[in-house]
Amino acid sequence: MKKNYTKLLRYTTVVVWLSLAAFASGCTNNLTPVEPQAPTPAPSQPQIPAPAPVPPVTLPIEQPQGKDVVVTYNYGDTGKVSLSSNNLVLKVGQKLILSPASGVTKTTRFTSSGDNFWGDVMRQEGTVKQNGQAIFTAIKAGKGKLQIIPNSTEVERAVDLWVTVQ
Repeated sequence: MKKNYTKLLRYTTVVVWLSLAAFASGCTNNLTPVEPQAPTPAPSQPQIPAPAPVPPVTLPIEQPQGKDVVVTYNYGDTGKVSLSSNNLVLKVGQKLILSPASGVTKTTRFTSSGDNFWGDVMRQEGTVKQNGQAIFTAIKAGKGKLQIIPNSTEVERAVDLWVTVQ
């Protein structure tokens, strides 16, 4: 039995020494520094682009001279009138076209205020057209508002369109 025990002890000692030698040589040799890199997603994962920044809205909205300005108005059976833009700045000679959104089929009334603004500063071209479109031309500098009243009588749902002519 002593012979078997000695043989087993030698065998175990040799295995431990060889293991330690292999471990020590693997840890101390062939170490090459590597630059850290950012992880890359797996090719099967779709790349999600970052959302585009939303540009800030600035008022008043200035339009280049000579260009017609179109403002679309919209309203339903309830709620206030909504406008595609407001607080406009026009140059003398520019046209303001008020156009209903598709689906607005009711009669809309336009009223003005501010020292005869709609007449002295802005002039209406003809009458309101069959499709509800109204056209105005800036004729001199001034500031005023145009009230857009849905169904011709619902003043509580009306909205003011402010216009400055330079």
